[in-house]
Amino acid sequence: MAQLPPTNQVILTGEVTEEPTIHYLAPDFPEVHLRLKTEEQVTGREGGKSYTQRLWHRIVARGSTGILLEQAHEGSILSIAGRIEYVREVDRSGTSTLVTEIVATHARIHQQASRGTAPTASTPASPTFDATAYPPTEDEDPLS
Repeated sequence: MAQLPPTNQVILTGEVTEEPTIHYLAPDFPEVHLRLKTEEQVTGREGGKSYTQRLWHRIVARGSTGILLEQAHEGSILSIAGRIEYVREVDRSGTSTLVTEIVATHARIHQQASRGTAPTASTPASPTFDATAYPPTEDEDPLS
């Protein structure tokens, strides 16, 4: 059996938890930073009780994906496909911190929130995500 090469691919669907920040690296080439909250039901080991696990992810999108995500606002529901990157950030005092970011290469906005408004409690659950809509590029495809 042939061994597949390692791959770094992430697919997330969740809610934008704060207004994205947008910086332009060049005309028509934005870099968008946002936080995405994902939720899933998990069964605990002890007692088998189910609980909701919430995770917050740092998302970075550049270029055409960034242009799409410029339209996202706090409360928007979106799906992203991309890769994990580890970035070393140094603050003003010189303290270095390793940060995990998801670099989005594909995105889709499922539910648009207006600027500055979060969804109400009656907002429907996150939609299902069709990964076939985001095929890997030639250099990302581990099977080619």
